[in-house]
Amino acid sequence: MKQVSASQAKNNFGGLLDDVAALDCVEIVKHGRPVAVVLSPRALEALRSAGHEPGPRGSWGDTHMIPPDKARAARMIDAPRDFDEE
Repeated sequence: MKQVSASQAKNNFGGLLDDVAALDCVEIVKHGRPVAVVLSPRALEALRSAGHEPGPRGSWGDTHMIPPDKARAARMIDAPRDFDEE
């Protein structure tokens, strides 16, 4: 899978779309960590056909997504004092 930095994706969005069209999938990384995956419609349909529905209601959301409030706190240098880990 091709990886591009978040800056590259932002500055060359047209090129990102070209890569996705050609490769079906491109991973976007920020500070060395994957933050997003861009799929072509063909790759998304293949996942759906295999029984995977991306998003919070599908199997990906149940097993791989970090709740947004926890992800935001993880990006903070100093987490709020009232932030607790459940």
